[in-house]
Amino acid sequence: MTKQKIFAILGLTASAAMVPVSAEVIPGTDISIHFESANIVGSGRHLNMARIPVIDINTGNTTYFDASFKFTLVPNEGLVFEQITSAAVSAPISVANITPGVYRSSSNQYCYKLEGPAALDSNRSVYTFRGVVNAELGCRNSADPFTAQIVSGVATGHPDISERDIVPHLGSDYVYGYIATGSPSTYGLNRGWESNELIGIRQSGQQLIVGLFSEGVDSNGLPTDFARPRETVIMTRVSE
Repeated sequence: MTKQKIFAILGLTASAAMVPVSAEVIPGTDISIHFESANIVGSGRHLNMARIPVIDINTGNTTYFDASFKFTLVPNEGLVFEQITSAAVSAPISVANITPGVYRSSSNQYCYKLEGPAALDSNRSVYTFRGVVNAELGCRNSADPFTAQIVSGVATGHPDISERDIVPHLGSDYVYGYIATGSPSTYGLNRGWESNELIGIRQSGQQLIVGLFSEGVDSNGLPTDFARPRETVIMTRVSE
């Protein structure tokens, strides 16, 4: 399928629903569009989406797109999609430059500290990620007990997750790890993120995007993993 056709489909999908809550296979095509996994920023009457995953359901190949959608307000109809003002294949991003520091969740002000790196070998480094309290940085007055270990490099050959069946299907836009101590639903990560679930992180300027790649358990009681995040949390760096 050509890029021009995909751009047209992005526009049609946006006109049908501004932000779908889950992935959708577009009728008459072999692609699914995952708006729920994109980074979304509003500006005036434009909705800008960065790194929209578009997946070929036959091959599993993923292409990322950046797009801007323009809306208008029509009396008696409400907010209506007007046009797609730009669309392009996303530029490759480097996940090697993960920036340690204290990050604050944009949704509930819980804070987390990304610590490291510590060298594992010549190709990989390990980071720890845990809940912290720091009133001076505007953090909540209680710490999420959440802790995780992240290892740099590609998913294949990852020392902590290489035995998981999903590894060959994980994209290169995140660095991955596992949750050591889960986050109860009353804390910062949207719901109860459980121990041993798969997570990934990536840097976007001063923001850290944390994705949960597991949801539910299989017949053996082990986490069920997915190739794309089931939930994401965006955090802003507030201190070194």
